[in-house]
Amino acid sequence: MSVVERFLKKIPQYTRNSRHLRSVIQHGSISKWSNLVRAELERKRRCIELKSFPYILIIDPCNYCNLRCPLCPTGVKDLGREQSMMSFESFKKYFDPLSPYLFEAYMHNWGESLLNKDSYKMIEYASNKNVGTNLSSNLATLNSEGIDNLLDCGLEYLVVSLDGTSQEAYGQYRVRGSYERVMHNMSEIIRRRNLRGQKIPVVEWQFIVMKQNEHQVSDAQKIADKMGVDVMRFIPVGMPYDFKNRKELADKWFPEKVKGKVESTHEEQKYGQDSRPSPCFYLYRSMVVNADGGVSPCCEVYREKNDFVNLNSSEINVRQLWNSPVYQSARSLFSSKVLEDHVRSVCDGCDIFLQHPSKNSYKEFPVIVNKK
Repeated sequence: MSVVERFLKKIPQYTRNSRHLRSVIQHGSISKWSNLVRAELERKRRCIELKSFPYILIIDPCNYCNLRCPLCPTGVKDLGREQSMMSFESFKKYFDPLSPYLFEAYMHNWGESLLNKDSYKMIEYASNKNVGTNLSSNLATLNSEGIDNLLDCGLEYLVVSLDGTSQEAYGQYRVRGSYERVMHNMSEIIRRRNLRGQKIPVVEWQFIVMKQNEHQVSDAQKIADKMGVDVMRFIPVGMPYDFKNRKELADKWFPEKVKGKVESTHEEQKYGQDSRPSPCFYLYRSMVVNADGGVSPCCEVYREKNDFVNLNSSEINVRQLWNSPVYQSARSLFSSKVLEDHVRSVCDGCDIFLQHPSKNSYKEFPVIVNKK
């Protein structure tokens, strides 16, 4: 088994333990650490109503994107949500009630965050509130001023989405992107950061291993080493959970030589995220706020119809929402406790985490999403 294959089979793939640990230490306080311990204990005990609050905020400054990636709902214009830019005032409205508990704010989700020029101000605001920030970007539109803004705003961790070592390979997936421009921008961020004597942002090159670029994995590692990239990360191909033509897409994009687990019926590569025998950690650790104020249960869910609530059209605030009927009902899926007024949501049909055996009957009926 190659080094890359071992990397791709890590469970969970999305975890960056050293980064998270650093945030917990650097941005911690007695009250934050106490909340974290309480959250993890409540998850272990499969509590439904929580005394803890989320310690990670996933917030999307915008859900527009300049690229047209074929395995992204934004890229194929199938997001199921109106595209919008989050204002700085809206960001503060969502961020402030949770800031006393937060170690990290993920400043991205389903769009290219740097298209929103207020993103730099949002990152600076979070940093000044002692909350660590990380951002994922394709860097395809960034100019020289934007590079300086990134270095000035206090961003701690930057993930650069760059899948290939040539325009031919890169451009097949990152449609409308320029390989040379992204490489220049990443190199320039590192050069200017080092020239300033800064340690942040930590720069991670994230390379999705696909059929058209799997032969370039070793070249990418060499380029990263030469450039001075802090972290080189190879990740598997992923598909939005409700894409319909999954077999066709898997045949087109999934690598042939570099393998993950292969799910027997759909012939798709899996990476250990299905039916994990523990309660869903999203429902205990994080809150996901979309650009339009809609709150999704996790970052896998993107359609507006599956929102738990929209904070702009509801009087409920983010702290009240955390123990609302829909959140409690979602957590009850992993508990033997049965709620009399169970609110069905997209979580009822999710199979990423293994639900309690008593909830098997819930899957016999279509999921009716909460529209309150």
